[in-house]
Amino acid sequence: MRHHTSHLLRRSTVLISTLILSSSLTLAAERSLSRIDIRHAQLNVEVWESNTEDSETIIALPGSGGDVSRYKYLAPLLADAGYRVIAVNQRGIKGSTGELEGLTLHDYAADVAAIIDVLELQKVHLLGWALGNRTSRVVATDFPEKVASISLIAAGGLVRPLTEPGELGRLLGESGIPEEEKVQLARRTLFSPETDDAMVREYARDLKYWPAARNSQRQANRNTALEQWWAGGTGPMLIVQGMDDKTAPPENGRRMKIEFGERITLVNLQGAGHAMGLEKPQETADAILSFLVKYPITPPN
Repeated sequence: MRHHTSHLLRRSTVLISTLILSSSLTLAAERSLSRIDIRHAQLNVEVWESNTEDSETIIALPGSGGDVSRYKYLAPLLADAGYRVIAVNQRGIKGSTGELEGLTLHDYAADVAAIIDVLELQKVHLLGWALGNRTSRVVATDFPEKVASISLIAAGGLVRPLTEPGELGRLLGESGIPEEEKVQLARRTLFSPETDDAMVREYARDLKYWPAARNSQRQANRNTALEQWWAGGTGPMLIVQGMDDKTAPPENGRRMKIEFGERITLVNLQGAGHAMGLEKPQETADAILSFLVKYPITPPN
């Protein structure tokens, strides 16, 4: 049974702190901040509520070491279309707690499953960006009964990145580098050449990563064999990929489509890189919504 999030969290004795903000891209979606107690960790989440009664829930995971601000344009569009989006700041990020040492992606997937249980949801849609899509695939593999569909943004893992070695690590791991260098590194590793300079500069100016969390997630990825997450279970999967993505080259999606056939819905976005949810939020949202409507949690009678 799906209820309004604040009601669910009260019933689950979860501490809630709500702050309503307006979105720069939408007038309807409201964002609230909540803290979910899953016993072995306390996870801070941001929730974009839909005005639709009994809206289906999307749980969104950002990339390695990043917070849920990656969804600041995309999530309101999905909420306005009738979905509730719960974006998770994973362990060690924006006040979220939990052990960071000796983990695998299965541990991070178990966190997502625990959120689903705390919120008393039967099934959810998963949305994973960059490393978040690997965790989403583990959730679908380990807990298939909880997952209605998976949508992946920038789904790498098999094909080697086309970026210069060390550049992305410098951008995400060295907070003290000058802003102009951040802009250049972001342009070369995360954004399409067609993306407006103002967008890249905004990203570089606001960029914040949590090194301990990023190191934990990277180690968890190394501790989890590719064959344990690559297939993402057996259910329907959407892959949205930027044709200018050098970090997760679009050859990854093409190979998945060849390997898994009709299970995979593949959408290629022109003029988009690894950060397509920022570069092309409307196009990315349209692809996700077109996919989700085909795989509702509760099929029509």
